[in-house]
Amino acid sequence: MHPEDERLYLLLDRYLAGEASARDAEAVQEWLADDPEHALLLDDLRLIKRVIADKAPPSSTDAAWAKAVAALEVARAPEPRVSRRLLVAALAAAAVVIALIGGKGLLRRAPEWSEHATAAAQRAVIRLRDGTQVTLAPQSRLRYPADYGRAHRELYLDGEAYFQVAPDSQRPLRVHTAASVTEDLGTAFVVRAYADQVATEVVVAEGRVTLSQADTTAASRTRSLVLGARDLGRLDPSGVATLRRGVDVGRQLAWTRGVLAFDGTPLGDVVHTLERWYNVEIRLADSALAARRLTATFQNESIDLVLQRIALTVGLRVERADGSVILLRNGR
Repeated sequence: MHPEDERLYLLLDRYLAGEASARDAEAVQEWLADDPEHALLLDDLRLIKRVIADKAPPSSTDAAWAKAVAALEVARAPEPRVSRRLLVAALAAAAVVIALIGGKGLLRRAPEWSEHATAAAQRAVIRLRDGTQVTLAPQSRLRYPADYGRAHRELYLDGEAYFQVAPDSQRPLRVHTAASVTEDLGTAFVVRAYADQVATEVVVAEGRVTLSQADTTAASRTRSLVLGARDLGRLDPSGVATLRRGVDVGRQLAWTRGVLAFDGTPLGDVVHTLERWYNVEIRLADSALAARRLTATFQNESIDLVLQRIALTVGLRVERADGSVILLRNGR
């Protein structure tokens, strides 16, 4: 289950259980007003909760019901309440069981997602229905709801992408990563949020964006970092944001043209980038080498030539290890 789906189901579970706060209830009402289909989904979840609580009806599927209920370990009313997370899993699994044994086709109304992904050494350009264009870097993934652009513009990124956003003052575009949310009204910016990065980075080419933690509570929004053109914002896992002004946007966007431009970049980060772009494995013989910094530009060059240039620049030597692994050592 996608994290956004899980948060939604947890909210709806509280609402159906009569445990929603006034703010939660208001959020549910807004969600119901967004799309007539949402009311049908809420009815489906209400039915699922009732079916889970009731004894399975006698039919030729008794064994399947019994097995599913046993696997889910759903507590009955006198027993302790299961955790929220387990209840979400139970709801999702129960929906599958109900659909399989002849329910109302509940899963047809579950949120649908579109997804685009790139492999190593591959880029992709995606044009969204609102006119926004997204350029995906290698080994990146972009997901968004099938109804993107109707009431909301929410995108979910793993990796790196360049966003050229179509203006829409009524529906701000938000890019979600595992640790951050970047929001804008109509601009162009890059988000870098690979799993091997310590911090999320956002570079603004045009316009203004806000960068904040993935937690979208009011308190976190007040700590948002506002970025303008030629700003680079970094958000570390603890929520500390830093701002660097006047960056060379051309170098930051060079990868969208197939050019790798490093400007005082730590060698450890350079290695990760080269692995994604060339689909090779590169190791540093000494962890201390990761802190060395490289300034260089590469375009349409083989990995062997790139590494030889790097070795000459920062005083290393290149070796082959285990047949396919490239090793960088101190030059001697």
